[in-house]
Amino acid sequence: MTANSTTALNYLIFSQNGVGDGQTHYDQGLVVPEVAMGATVDSLHSPKDPYKQRPTNLAVTASNGYVAKSLQESSDEGSLPCTPAQQDSETVASAVRASNQVLDNDTMELIGSFLRNFTGLSKCRWSQNKALSTMKRVVEDVLSKHRYAYNGMLNRLALDNQPDNMGFVTEVAQNLFSDGTTNWGRIVSLVAFGAAVCQHLKERGREHCVELVIQEISTYLLENQRDWLAKNNSWEGFVEFFRVSDPESTVRNTLMAFVGVAGIGATLAFLIR
Repeated sequence: MTANSTTALNYLIFSQNGVGDGQTHYDQGLVVPEVAMGATVDSLHSPKDPYKQRPTNLAVTASNGYVAKSLQESSDEGSLPCTPAQQDSETVASAVRASNQVLDNDTMELIGSFLRNFTGLSKCRWSQNKALSTMKRVVEDVLSKHRYAYNGMLNRLALDNQPDNMGFVTEVAQNLFSDGTTNWGRIVSLVAFGAAVCQHLKERGREHCVELVIQEISTYLLENQRDWLAKNNSWEGFVEFFRVSDPESTVRNTLMAFVGVAGIGATLAFLIR
């Protein structure tokens, strides 16, 4: 390289860094960072440079054989989103729990209120609850028309010798529905049987057993007939059914199911003449 070429090259290099022939080419007092030879354009950006975009995709390079991951910025502050399927499943489960709780409460309240009122242990206004007023009308009609049948059942069961746990009520219910058939007539017959039992117990000074009968009937219905009740619109369906149906026609054949349970035989003869 000739001397002239060397001088020209030095001049160009010095000029790019603001110095040429030992003189600065910018205002005095201005601080200019030194730039190394071979530096790229990106390296000229300061971390505080407002024009340099912060990366939105932070990639992690895998060096140990695992799959590399890419972290995207998110405004969710680390929360994991729920999938639509998961949200739908949780919504359905919550609705089922709420529906079951409503059915539990309605059943226990209806059976309890009816039997307490029927035996005179409490008083309420029947007209305030459609299901309760319907139950009163239908059960009283059944007991009135089939009084001898129910009295025969009570005699055969020898209630005075039955323990206070009232477990026989559940046994009667199981036998009543043992053929797998459920209908409103059978449910009314079970409640009517419970009403006759409670009335007899109260007359014998065993009022404390009324609550146990309530528990036996309510528990049986909720544990063994829950699906049927739910499919038939629960106690609203009960009210609607007996708004147009004759209790006599739905209960007459149902009472025959008690024959094997209480052994009342001839007492039911008049029901099938």
